[in-house]
Amino acid sequence: MFLFFLIIGLITSAFFNGYLQDFYSKRKLFDPVNTRSSHNEKATRSGGLSLFLTLCFCYGIGRAFLDLDINLFSLIACCFVALIGFFDDLFDVYYVEKFALQIFAGIILIQSDVYINNFHGIFGVYAISELTSYIISLFVFLVITNSLNLIDGIDGLTGLISLKFFVAISVIIYFTDTNIYTFAVNKESMLSYSLTLIGALIGFLIFNYKTEKKVFLGDFGSLLIGSIITYFIFSILHSENQIITDNWVNRSLIAVLLLIYPLTDTLRVYILRAKSGNSPFLPDRRHLHHKLIDKGYSHVKASILISLLSISVLVFGFGVSFFIWEIDLSSILFEGVNLIATILIILAYMIFLYFKFFESKVSK
Repeated sequence: MFLFFLIIGLITSAFFNGYLQDFYSKRKLFDPVNTRSSHNEKATRSGGLSLFLTLCFCYGIGRAFLDLDINLFSLIACCFVALIGFFDDLFDVYYVEKFALQIFAGIILIQSDVYINNFHGIFGVYAISELTSYIISLFVFLVITNSLNLIDGIDGLTGLISLKFFVAISVIIYFTDTNIYTFAVNKESMLSYSLTLIGALIGFLIFNYKTEKKVFLGDFGSLLIGSIITYFIFSILHSENQIITDNWVNRSLIAVLLLIYPLTDTLRVYILRAKSGNSPFLPDRRHLHHKLIDKGYSHVKASILISLLSISVLVFGFGVSFFIWEIDLSSILFEGVNLIATILIILAYMIFLYFKFFESKVSK
């Protein structure tokens, strides 16, 4: 059954991307090229709408024949965020207005009863109050949603990073014996949605990497994916859920590792903009992927390299966590040292990768 959703997602996405690219092109609805653009080719921002229609189509099939479940508030929130992106693609919505509308969407998402109510030992904190849960969850929603939008600057990058996330989360859900979505949406449904998104993203990437009839996600697509990813993150962080890796990898650490590139790149860019006295919300070319493009990497090479580095950090983080869990430093030193040691080792590895690939003089 699960393979069916991956295949139908791929086929449907490929169809909608081709159809809408032709529809937009005939009406000359192309993405404008400006000083910040990393492309010169004509491209349409139809990828987000294609992704949305693919999800709607696959959900309709799943609901009609397989009785798939869905959370109403999460559906409304994701659709609302997608609508914000759709109008932003058409009219360039002012960032203050867009941010305010995203806050409203985040509040709707929290009504799904799936939100962050436990830090799982990060900073020595476990359970948190309901008000703190709402505030933290809203903040995380805004960060994840916008970080996916901010990295969408070169071909394939947001698609590949999102693809990595859904492949990893699908593996975690599949091998989890208990139902990790115990009170909102059942495990089989969420796994089906995740696999549908894998197929849909592959279908999009086929067109995104084309030199002719090129398709971009646009704000519609990146904001939609970001809101869906946030729901998955909330699900694995909620204390009532259980996942297979609980015994040896901290859940909060898993959430960060799954989104390591958009989170670190967004944090880095915001700090650089603030240091230079600019608004952190105004776009520029300070992202890490722009550094690779300026060094001579093609869009394909840059996006694949960043995705491989992101995967390596994820695998390395899991490996380090398992190793430290095996030797159990907390039995020798103090409680919490396992997590601290894991984070420090991962940070050291990330610093090494940064200077190796982003600060070196070698161009490709």
